Amino acid sequence: MTARPALPLLLAALLPGCGDDQLLHDLAERQASEVLVALDEEGVAATKVRQEGTEAAWTITVARGEAGRAHRVLAARQLPRARPQGLGEVFGAGGVVPTPVEERARWLHALSGELARSVEALDGVVEARVHLGLPADDPLHAGARPAPRAAVLVKCRPASCEALRLLEPGLRSLVAGAAEGLSPEAVAVVIAEAAPPPLAPPARGWRWAPLLAGLAAAAALLLGALAWREHRRAEVTG
Repeated sequence: MTARPALPLLLAALLPGCGDDQLLHDLAERQASEVLVALDEEGVAATKVRQEGTEAAWTITVARGEAGRAHRVLAARQLPRARPQGLGEVFGAGGVVPTPVEERARWLHALSGELARSVEALDGVVEARVHLGLPADDPLHAGARPAPRAAVLVKCRPASCEALRLLEPGLRSLVAGAAEGLSPEAVAVVIAEAAPPPLAPPARGWRWAPLLAGLAAAAALLLGALAWREHRRAEVTG
């Protein structure tokens, strides 16, 4: 009968800790979804949760003990991808008043980011980059400004590339419509298949978490059976 008080302590020592590990935070919803899909394809269970106190940031959590394997999967796939900065990010923070050259550079960077986001919203697009060549007016050489040009690079899933190539005229119009003086004919569009994600390297050594969980369950059943036998013996002798 003296072994009974040790039962909860023994079970507590054998049962593995529960709960999830936080893998990533402050992700945009698109980034979080890409991470979730990649982990699911490699057999890593993960959850996407909206961060408390914000409507635009997400957190990815994985089961306890799976963080190392999850990080290897994401490193192999180069995830999460950097999200292009748009108008809100470039001009949202205050600071020192920029020079006209700096202001224009920031504007072009923000406009390129907004256009890249629009292209990435299309089904099948993995990543998009937009480069704008919009020469500024030169007050010393009126009328000598080169014609504006732009280029769009689209990386797509193999199954979606053909459909996206049919949208090239629309992509040109989309970019040209965002910049004054830019014609659709001056927008170059390159659509290329995204490289297939490399296989994540196999985890080395034993996977201790499933083994410990199995041992803990077996120990719990054994101790339960012993406690029931002691109880029945006490009833019979009593």
